Amino acid sequence: MRALRRWGEIALLVAGGVGLLVFGYCELGFNGALPQVDPRRHGLGTQAGSGLDRVWAVLLLTTTATVVLVAGLPTGRGRWSRGSMAAAIAQGIGGAVVAGWTLVVAEFSAAAYFTGTDDACTYPDCWPVDQQKWCFVVPGVLTGVVMIVMALLVNRVPWIVRSLVPAAVWVAGLLLQYWIWTTYLLPVFESPPG
Repeated sequence: MRALRRWGEIALLVAGGVGLLVFGYCELGFNGALPQVDPRRHGLGTQAGSGLDRVWAVLLLTTTATVVLVAGLPTGRGRWSRGSMAAAIAQGIGGAVVAGWTLVVAEFSAAAYFTGTDDACTYPDCWPVDQQKWCFVVPGVLTGVVMIVMALLVNRVPWIVRSLVPAAVWVAGLLLQYWIWTTYLLPVFESPPG
């Protein structure tokens, strides 16, 4: 029975690892859901995002499952039991990957505006490309940090807390990001700097 549990945890951690490999692609989808202001054509209209559509929901389920899978299995029978050290290591590495993919995708998306030789910005410092980039990374980086903290607390926090808190932070972060972005930040990004 112990060997079966061990192999089960290995299978979950491998599935979580595979999920982490595609996390960057999913981040592109989340970035595409947000309406964005093109710094080269500021004032000529906002690029409409896809919004919270079916694709966004599938990406959310996929990434949330990945965040939960890398927490591994509890070591005991009860849900309040602790997790294994292997799962804590996977969760810590997973947190670094989640935060890293988020930063890479944000940088890639910001650089995508500038692919030609005639790409001149409307305002100095290419307002609001950097501001949009930094607002985009908040849910992913925050989730990555929470995953690392939960991994460090493997012997102090029950497994259910270690696995569900990062997932809850991720989902809440993305929903809050979309709401705050479309309600408050987009009008700021659409207006001139200063």
